[in-house]
Amino acid sequence: MQNMKADIVKKAQESLKKMRESKGTVSEFLEIMAQEVPDVFLHHLEVKDFAMHYTELDDDCKVLICLAVSAALGQEEMVESFAMSAKKHEIPYEQIVHAILLARFVKSSTVFAKSMEAIDLLREDTQQK
Repeated sequence: MQNMKADIVKKAQESLKKMRESKGTVSEFLEIMAQEVPDVFLHHLEVKDFAMHYTELDDDCKVLICLAVSAALGQEEMVESFAMSAKKHEIPYEQIVHAILLARFVKSSTVFAKSMEAIDLLREDTQQK
């Protein structure tokens, strides 16, 4: 059991090293995860690998989707990471901007849609008076 734990820790550290070499930097969150819960960190990498490779979408499209979702969720560190990935993939600036604008549109549309519940309640109150 101890050897298995040591192997997991070693594999997590090796994966972290490869990420640093490939990207130049690794998020603090991933650093902590690799140190504190290396098995979860390795599982995260497996899921990422599956998500990024088990699809018919081309790599540029996947990077743009990841960038747009990160922007919509307000995750600055991930926006920066996927922006660097977009640059590495040589995705044209205009496509990056369009992906971010689409994310902005979808996010603002969800605010409108979600606020309809409150508007309906206010309409009911107004109609009852």
